[in-house]
Amino acid sequence: MEQKEFNRKIQKEKKEEFPVSTETVSADELEKIIYKDKHNPDKKFLKKENGGEFKYFDLRKLMERKTQKRELFYPLVSKEKDIVGICELEKSPYEENTYWISFMSVKDSEQGKGYGSKLAEETFRFAKEKEINIEGSIYSDIGREKLKSKLKELSEKYGVKFIDSDEKHKV
Repeated sequence: MEQKEFNRKIQKEKKEEFPVSTETVSADELEKIIYKDKHNPDKKFLKKENGGEFKYFDLRKLMERKTQKRELFYPLVSKEKDIVGICELEKSPYEENTYWISFMSVKDSEQGKGYGSKLAEETFRFAKEKEINIEGSIYSDIGREKLKSKLKELSEKYGVKFIDSDEKHKV
C-alpha cells in the first residue's frame, strides 16, 4: 500500500472512531449538564488551569448570565455522550437578530478528528433554524487558520448571514 493511501486510511479511521452527535442547548440546559450532581460542576467545564478541558469556556459567564442579561446558546459535539466540543453563541446587544461566536473549543485529546468542523456545522444549522445571523469573534491565530474559510463556506451552504469580525473591524 502506498504511503498516501495508508495515511488516508488512518485518517478516515481516526475520524470514524465513535458515533458523534451534535445539538445546540440553551444556557439553562448546559447548566443542568454541568451540575448534574447538583453541588459540584463537572470538572471538564472548569478553567483550563484548574483541570478543565475547554480552552475558552468560562463557567462564571454562564452562571452570571441572568444578572448580566446575556442570552447564550451552546452548540455541542458529543462522542458516546461525552462532550468533546463546545461553542458559545451570545446575542449581540448592538445588532438585531445577530449572535456572536464567542468561542469554539475542542478537547485537546480530540483535536484533528473533525470535531471543530462538526461544531461549526451545528452552529450554522442552528442559526438557519432560528433565523439568526452569525458574527465571528476576533479570531485567535489558530482559529483564523482553521475556521475562517469553513465559517464562510457554511454561511453559503445554510443561507445564513455571516459577519466576519476581521472584515468588520478593518481600519
